[in-house]
Amino acid sequence: MAKKSNKIPGAAVAIAIVLLIGIIFVPAVYMPYKNKKPQMDADHQAALEEIKMYEDAIADQANIEKNIDQLQTQWDEFRKEMFIDANSSLQDIEAKIRETDFFISSFVKAEGQPDPNGAMSFTGSPLYYQQITIQGYTSPETLLKVLKSIEEEAVGCYYVKNLNAATLATDQELSDNLKFKEGDLQVNMVIYLYYYNEAERVEPVVETEATDSAS
Repeated sequence: MAKKSNKIPGAAVAIAIVLLIGIIFVPAVYMPYKNKKPQMDADHQAALEEIKMYEDAIADQANIEKNIDQLQTQWDEFRKEMFIDANSSLQDIEAKIRETDFFISSFVKAEGQPDPNGAMSFTGSPLYYQQITIQGYTSPETLLKVLKSIEEEAVGCYYVKNLNAATLATDQELSDNLKFKEGDLQVNMVIYLYYYNEAERVEPVVETEATDSAS
């Protein structure tokens, strides 16, 4: 009679091991992973987007530097317009008047003076004004044209301080080739040119809030 064996079959052992691993793996590994996967996916996507942002920034570095150069050039141009040069502005206004039939008999430029109120630009340049006295002869139409040119076209900020215009009662001949008829004007006007004097610019004082260091 053959002896009966009590040995457990290998297949049963393998199945038991698989079941045991499953019992341990599911609660210890799979379920935590499943619960955390949405957050992990979100973090992964955010990381990808951040990486792309840095890659785009690096790729656009040349364009950024080019834009900075362009902005600097624009600022330099704006600065030239904002801080006008008094001499060139006076030449500009005199040239515009001489383009008309306004006969200038006197064009006197006084020295620039600081604004009595001490006004300054945001960059620290003091406000100045320069008095210009113009005398001459012209027609009423040309006088209006000159005033409009000063107001709208001249480089700089001008203010017509005084304007006296006397109507000629008779024709006047100033020279062989220069005559003014009755009804024309003998003009005397005082104009102020306002400008910021960059030659005396000072660095603005930045006020900081005092802090109490006492404990």
